[in-house]
Amino acid sequence: MHETTPIPIKPTPIKMSPAALVGVVCVAQVFAQLGSYAYPALMPGFMNRWELSNGQAGTITAAFYAGYTCAVPILVTLTDRIDPKRVYLFGVACIVVSYLSFGLLADGFVSAAICRTLTGIGWAGTYMTGLTVA
Repeated sequence: MHETTPIPIKPTPIKMSPAALVGVVCVAQVFAQLGSYAYPALMPGFMNRWELSNGQAGTITAAFYAGYTCAVPILVTLTDRIDPKRVYLFGVACIVVSYLSFGLLADGFVSAAICRTLTGIGWAGTYMTGLTVA
């Protein structure tokens, strides 16, 4: 039996001008933040569909800010220790998961609040970190 040694393949980095990188990060920020205010805009419909009280509807909105506020000190500090791009991509992943989860799984107060908290955590990983990536 003949054994072969695998040849390591290195990914080729994409070369971008600073202006192009700033443009890509700006477009990414628009898409990352696009859905963050969909819930407040659609809140009256959710209140009727899920039979939410005013307090519950407000708490779901506040969950976004709670996630953001709690995660900013942690995620922004991490950018001093690890590559900010990794923190940024973590934030994007949180946002994608939160948007998909909200759209596909949220069916009331608790699930919506959890999804909105995750959106806030994602924002913490993308908003401030996005400024350091570019």
